[in-house]
Amino acid sequence: MTLLLVVGRGLLRRAPPIKEMRARLAAVKWALQKCFSTALRQDVVITDRATAHRLLVRGGGGGAFCNRPPTSAASSVLSRQRHHNIGSAPYGPLWRAIRRNLVSEVFHPSRLRLYAPARRRALRGLLADLREQCTSSNVALAAESMHAALFGLSAAMCFGDGVDAGRVRAMADAMEDLIRSLVGLSVFAALPALTELVYRKKWNKLVALRRQQEELYLPLINARRGQHHRPSGEAPTYVDTLFDLLVVDDNCSASGGNSPKQRLTDGELVGLCSEFLGAGTEPAIAAMQSVMANLVKHPEVQEAVRREIDAVIGEDAEEVGEEDLGKLEYLNAVLMEALRLHPTVPSLSRQYDRVVINQAHGLNFLFTRKVIPEDHIVLDGRRASAGTTVQFPLERLARDKAAWADPDEFRPERFLAGGEGEGVSLVAAAGSAGEIKMMPFGAGRRMCPGMGVAMLHLRTSGTSWRTS
Repeated sequence: MTLLLVVGRGLLRRAPPIKEMRARLAAVKWALQKCFSTALRQDVVITDRATAHRLLVRGGGGGAFCNRPPTSAASSVLSRQRHHNIGSAPYGPLWRAIRRNLVSEVFHPSRLRLYAPARRRALRGLLADLREQCTSSNVALAAESMHAALFGLSAAMCFGDGVDAGRVRAMADAMEDLIRSLVGLSVFAALPALTELVYRKKWNKLVALRRQQEELYLPLINARRGQHHRPSGEAPTYVDTLFDLLVVDDNCSASGGNSPKQRLTDGELVGLCSEFLGAGTEPAIAAMQSVMANLVKHPEVQEAVRREIDAVIGEDAEEVGEEDLGKLEYLNAVLMEALRLHPTVPSLSRQYDRVVINQAHGLNFLFTRKVIPEDHIVLDGRRASAGTTVQFPLERLARDKAAWADPDEFRPERFLAGGEGEGVSLVAAAGSAGEIKMMPFGAGRRMCPGMGVAMLHLRTSGTSWRTS
């Protein structure tokens, strides 16, 4: 009896408090409900270009296709989908405020011109690195050099000049570790509460990586906060534009509360800066790698790019000025063809939010899940439940034989005068004839806000191929 009492007291001492146990059970209950409701929904894949235009561009005007499925962004996962960045925020006041700030205060052409000196420094550093590698070993690791140059440029745009090179490398390494920890763990996005309980070690690693990011970013953020008022004519940093930004808490608004506007917290600032660095580097590097792979496969194309650059700036010129980038028509055609064949993301995802579309065509339904009886949208005579995830496979849409001759072939000439790609825009307008030939940056209200700066960086870095 004494032994049983001793063991019983030990078990009671080790047992978690009642409140903690109730919280864990509530988390498991919510996760299971979420899991079952998700399993009962269907996915839809859009493979018709006219339907994609109708749903994303014209249908998106009502807000039905302006939301994305739960994201695995670290800020969203760790806050259980309460704190968001531009890519993950639901369509609403918060998303509009932070996206408008980025587009008008950083990515506007008049602001981008102020970053020209930083771009020149990044390009010169990239060229010097490539030359040094070629001199020492006759082999240049172009992708790694471009990644370092672009990440450094993004860090300068985010935090200003003078960020220690060692800290920039540490931020890049932390970003890579964070991305690797999230890849393949989509359950983090859909079921964060269950993930925290079941995948405890992975969750703790994610928390540690996020803490490391905060330790790297917050000193830079606080340093900029201390010199918030910059001299006129100086390029604004991204974090500068966030200090005075007032946003509405979407969680409070959604629950019917009267939410006052408030400034962003330090955690939200870290999340937005992390998104800025990642989105400003990783997609561009993926696009560059696809371009370089095609240049290696087609040396005649690389030689044509070299001849065009020499003709525009002269064979003896060291670098291409940004004022000459618009004259490089063949280089632009190479970039467009690479983006058509190899979009930086394989698929675009949206969620239905409410009934605004009565009929559409060209749908492939994946009936691996049942439709549950709830608010629905009728598509091509078939029911699709509200909240259904809709996939737009970008590569498949851009390789439509009805739009392109030999769509699987790498032919930059198709984007020159007289080709079937002449005049093709990366932005699908609502008033257009319903034609989307390619959308590597998405379409509709949720298309990538950094498309302009991404193309500028691609053209600028593309001139380095003349040297490499």
